[in-house]
Amino acid sequence: MRSENVSLHIHQLMKSQRILLLQGPMGNYFTQLARWLEFHNKQYYKVNFNGGDWFFSRGLNNLHYRGQLAEFEDWLVLHIKDKQIDVMVCFGDCRFYHRIAKRVSEELNIDFFVFEEGYVRPNYITFEHNGVNDFSDFKNFYDRSDQTIPDLPLPDHPQEVNPSFAFLIRSAICFYLMWVICTFLYPHYRHHRMIRPSVEMFYWIRAGVRKLINKQVDSYKFLNLIQHHTDRYFTVALQVHNDSQVQVHSDYVDVRDFIHEVVISFAKEADTSLHLVFKHHPMDRGYRHYGQLLRELASEYGLDGRVHYMCDVHLPTLMKHSLGIVTINSTTGIQALHHGKPVIALGRAIYNLPKLTFQGGLDQFWKNPGRVNRLHYRRFRYALVHYSQLNGAYYGQSPWMKNYDEKRLENRFNYTVGGHTNKEKLRIVKD
Repeated sequence: MRSENVSLHIHQLMKSQRILLLQGPMGNYFTQLARWLEFHNKQYYKVNFNGGDWFFSRGLNNLHYRGQLAEFEDWLVLHIKDKQIDVMVCFGDCRFYHRIAKRVSEELNIDFFVFEEGYVRPNYITFEHNGVNDFSDFKNFYDRSDQTIPDLPLPDHPQEVNPSFAFLIRSAICFYLMWVICTFLYPHYRHHRMIRPSVEMFYWIRAGVRKLINKQVDSYKFLNLIQHHTDRYFTVALQVHNDSQVQVHSDYVDVRDFIHEVVISFAKEADTSLHLVFKHHPMDRGYRHYGQLLRELASEYGLDGRVHYMCDVHLPTLMKHSLGIVTINSTTGIQALHHGKPVIALGRAIYNLPKLTFQGGLDQFWKNPGRVNRLHYRRFRYALVHYSQLNGAYYGQSPWMKNYDEKRLENRFNYTVGGHTNKEKLRIVKD
């Protein structure tokens, strides 16, 4: 049996009939989703909050919210009741409007589904019921699931989705440009990053320029690192500075606080022969640059020549040659576990579980990061993929929209929640 690579929550979504689409990722992904729902005979409405939303959803069953944020709850309740909405779908559950929508869904007892970047990468995006990241119900599901599955090969075989960075950049520039042009139509819109659209557009353009520069500079630094310090460095995965993963799902006020903590601990406890490599997040490329800060910290704590900083390098190769990964709660941690590299998560992460990640303090991690339990990781990944992942990309192809099959999905849903016998479970995985 070929895996459909569809989150079990799609099965639940397809039981609904009248769907309200809130804000999606920049670009046309929610337009694709709307057309897909329409193909499956579902009634949908798409809410636009700014000109960028409207531009990418032209031709859909659109609703336009033009009021103050404080008035959104009443407006939303009115339209849900008027149009008999039985489910809401959004991208990112920490945006201002989506937090309100989540609260309304609980009050009115209707389903609330969330898209997010993929926990497992590449070739996946996330789709869950009620919330994502630390708001996800996955840990409860995982605790309840059957842990008697033997050590089988990973069952998922996603299709390549070919994401395009150029498509992302074009979508972002177009989104922010239309936001500015149509400000008079949506005068009260509040963006989750609290940045003016003209400034956002500048950051995205700068990100493209920096990517071109980094391609040469980082390649040289990366080659030098691999040649001289293989298996003698730890990788620090930095995250987008104003992402909800940092602001909501961690105790850090700023990513710079995390950087300070890591450098100070490393200087105090790590062997003097070891190095520290900070990997900048590509989606934060245009917003932040920590080069000067790291040079100052390296000088202050006697780490000159042992602290490295790069952005546009091949992450799997960087991880494979490292001793372990330090992160707040980046999904890079899951990639590291996949490559058998120890991980310590200093924030609240969906994968920060006993037997999976390092459960001690950062000072101890430098001395003895331990080993990854491969059997436990296989069980974790299998459950995570089947619980929350869709084979697709927001700026690439979306095979899951084409491959959806109700009967096969129901079979896998039953398997995941323990609906089959052990013999049937083994047969499904082997097929």
